[in-house]
Amino acid sequence: MELQFKLGERNGDGRQHVTYLNGEAKYPDCFDADNGFQRRESVTRALRAFRIGTKNVEALEAQLAQLVADAHSAGDDKKALPEILTLRQLYDLELPLPEELIQGILHQGSKLSFGGASKGYKTWTLQHMALAVAGGVPWLGFATRREKVLLIDLELQRPFVKRRLETLQGILNVPPDIEDWLDVWTLRGHSAGHREIFPRIIDRIAGGAYGLVVLDPVYKVYGDDCDENSAGDMAALMNSIERLTTKTGAAVSFGAHYSKGNQASKSAIDRISGSGVFARDPDTLLNLTAHDEGEGFYSLDATLRNFPPMDSFVVHWNFPLFERRNDLDPTKLKSGRPRKYSAEGLLSTLTDGMKSGEWEAAAGGMSNGTFLRLREELESAGKVEKRGQEWWKSQ
Repeated sequence: MELQFKLGERNGDGRQHVTYLNGEAKYPDCFDADNGFQRRESVTRALRAFRIGTKNVEALEAQLAQLVADAHSAGDDKKALPEILTLRQLYDLELPLPEELIQGILHQGSKLSFGGASKGYKTWTLQHMALAVAGGVPWLGFATRREKVLLIDLELQRPFVKRRLETLQGILNVPPDIEDWLDVWTLRGHSAGHREIFPRIIDRIAGGAYGLVVLDPVYKVYGDDCDENSAGDMAALMNSIERLTTKTGAAVSFGAHYSKGNQASKSAIDRISGSGVFARDPDTLLNLTAHDEGEGFYSLDATLRNFPPMDSFVVHWNFPLFERRNDLDPTKLKSGRPRKYSAEGLLSTLTDGMKSGEWEAAAGGMSNGTFLRLREELESAGKVEKRGQEWWKSQ
């Protein structure tokens, strides 16, 4: 029996990550680095996982303890701080800017938070992002640079992930070799706190040459001891995500949820549920907020650290993806009050034989986009019909 140890990250709270190796087999674990009982328990779990007898636990635990002590006393070069530079030394460095994965939105190695209300199509849109970058095709009107993508889904059952990606691919103009550019890791039922699962993710994908990792949803890696309202807990989570970008070189985008209630009165960066760290830490914040135009319409606000400011715009959910609607005003957010205009209200303004312009004038006050949408709604319901250039109520 040849049991080997591969030490991983050591968290700020002293918990040490380790991967046990037995030939080609691996077993990852985590324990309190300074607790001999926990070290022995960890070794015991590994031996049992490999179906090896546990009579050598004490000797193996002693080897593990020595490795941990050596790594700690060596100062762990990974934790060494970079040197202080003079301004001239900084200017003399050749520091090319990271490549843009999504034009004007996301750089390689950066973090993107995509926020919205519950059941607000966040997962669909992040899957759309994964396919768009993997295929090098536009996403919500933004050009992308083709890179290999890893989609980590922590919420959906595997058959539904498959069906959604097939649906999206069927309408996106992606290259035929898209299967070579997008990998999918479904972890429903295997999610855990970020301190435990992120080292495993890093260990699995380091050297995988991924340009983008899509992680959805982020709350699935909070863990039992992580409070989203705690700035300290959320800072630790963001540090784990940052470690993922640093170790792999990939950008990471993740879905975040809003608090309950209407969000129109809040600043865009304050709509994510929990600690304000969610607003301060990511390099890019994209937030969807319900628009007054009606069901399926949202204003998209971008808060950007490393790009010039971007004007907000409206998107409309047209299954299975959002489409931009540049004809609508993104500042007209849904207020929670009853809608000003309705299809029945528009119907009441129609006098048989009106032309479209006459009918719109009789409706009074609504935008052309609202008029056309409500008119289409009435026509689809069979309540009005067009005869030549005139509109009539259906009998």
